[in-house]
Amino acid sequence: MRFGLRLHFLLLLACVAVLGGVAGYRFYAWYSGEMVTVFGQRFAERNVLYEKSRVLGMVTREVTLVQKMATSQVLRAWLADEANPQIARAAISELEEYREFLRDRSYCFVFAGSGNYYYNDARGGANLYLPRYTVSPSIAKDAWFYLTLKGGRTTQLNIDTDRHTRLTKVWINTIVHDALGKPAAIACSGLDLTDFINGVVSSDLPGVMTVFFDRHGAIQGHQDVTMIDFASARKAAGKEAQNTVFNLLDRPEDEAALQRAMAALVGGRSEVEALDLVVQGRRQLIGLTWLPEIQWFILTMTPPTAAVGGNGLASAVLLLIVALNLVLLAALLILQKTVVSRVVRLDALAKAFGDSGHRVDIPEDRSGDEIGRLTQTFRTMSERIACHTEELEREVAERTEKLERMAQTDFLTGVMNRRGMMSRLEVERNRLARAGTLMGLLIVDVDYFKAINDTHGHAVGDQALVAVAGMLQHMVRDYDLLARWGGEEFLVALPGLKHLGELQAVADKLLGAIRSQPIVCGEIRLPLTVSIGGVFADPQANLDAIIHCADTALYRAKNEGRDRVVLECLLIGEDAAGCRELCPACDCTPPAGEGGFGA
Repeated sequence: MRFGLRLHFLLLLACVAVLGGVAGYRFYAWYSGEMVTVFGQRFAERNVLYEKSRVLGMVTREVTLVQKMATSQVLRAWLADEANPQIARAAISELEEYREFLRDRSYCFVFAGSGNYYYNDARGGANLYLPRYTVSPSIAKDAWFYLTLKGGRTTQLNIDTDRHTRLTKVWINTIVHDALGKPAAIACSGLDLTDFINGVVSSDLPGVMTVFFDRHGAIQGHQDVTMIDFASARKAAGKEAQNTVFNLLDRPEDEAALQRAMAALVGGRSEVEALDLVVQGRRQLIGLTWLPEIQWFILTMTPPTAAVGGNGLASAVLLLIVALNLVLLAALLILQKTVVSRVVRLDALAKAFGDSGHRVDIPEDRSGDEIGRLTQTFRTMSERIACHTEELEREVAERTEKLERMAQTDFLTGVMNRRGMMSRLEVERNRLARAGTLMGLLIVDVDYFKAINDTHGHAVGDQALVAVAGMLQHMVRDYDLLARWGGEEFLVALPGLKHLGELQAVADKLLGAIRSQPIVCGEIRLPLTVSIGGVFADPQANLDAIIHCADTALYRAKNEGRDRVVLECLLIGEDAAGCRELCPACDCTPPAGEGGFGA
């Protein structure tokens, strides 16, 4: 019996349909697994980097402020003389200024020598100049203090409950070193635990859980507060049992894989790691990254279905298999156009975004299907991460610039402080040395300033210093340098002078102006005089020697009765001609046959 062409075609079509159905089913199973593995890992990597950017916005700012507080020269001066009331007032004022910038509006400062624990927060109500309590090595709850001092890191984070204030916080502890570089105190602040969990640990992406843990795996942040390993530093030192992230894993091979990923991140071999682990009985796509600023890992867990946009793709592929029974070739072409090419393009965009870390032009997909929604979600997420990163970089730059200005400015008078002046003097001295010109340096000391404070009070004394600084700033040239050198002393640097007469003229002008303008403080009319010591110097001379020479001149002016100008010179080479005639005590030796300055 012969079969007609129609029957052959139908039989062939039936065979092709069956084979196509089987092949389509096998393709569906393979493709679904591959998409979960490949694209899900991309999703996990981007997700954990997004969480990292959120953490940097909240935690790193606080760490930077506490570290800056620990380098304060005022607080270091307090370390050398804790009992000095004047230094203590200045130090507490400095701490209060930092408190206004801290998110939690709290600080603590603990001395290693005395054990005194100073603390204040937004609630206030306590005497700021008295310690809240005294830490002791014999008290177990104070172990965090001594472990931090002995630890290898300058800044450490620890979640614990303070034994006196009964506050549970994420404590940021930074070691303060004394003049010899030895650990002498700890400056700290805190983040409210609930605020930390709501602001950082709780993810705003559906289906995503975020966990923070330290280098030993101890959990430092979790949506379930009972999972957090409180007082990790003390437990680790005492070898007590801890709540670790490894306890959440079901398989030994998963723990080994996590350990390898942690080592790669800490060693700098990668920025982010993606893992596929079984966590508490459920398969999870893991994103892992390292925050060296706070010595913590960030781990995000995402179910595979959440990473690929749910199970709507299964229905689409099953419908496609039915369509293969009608037109197999057309279905394959449609699949290629509607699914494969778009996923490949999205994967390429995800990889480009991962490689650059900045904005990537992701075309808008208005198709409305699962891949379209996933594309739109990825587009929105990448825009948010890019915008957040740019905003964070801008804020960090602005904050760093502001802190640098604060560190180099005297808070009372608004002029440069000693640190700022030393930095500028070094730059200016090098510039003048290259140009071959000379410079003048004046130290202006307010006469009998202690008597002003004792008679009229420190408020009047402060107003006098502000007024003197204003007069000096008004009278010097725009390119001259002015700083509060310490206490009632001001330093004026005059670059580009040609001869000693110019320095003498400026010093006399300053002396006369201050003498002729009494300071008016309410009903008090306070006449002031100053003693001025100066040096006419070659910028190639040692900076310490130049300043010492000006100091020597100032002491002469004060010993000779105050309210006067005494100048010395410190010149080398041919510029030293006639120096001995002006300053018999200096070491300048004029060349043979040379005369004086001609000033």
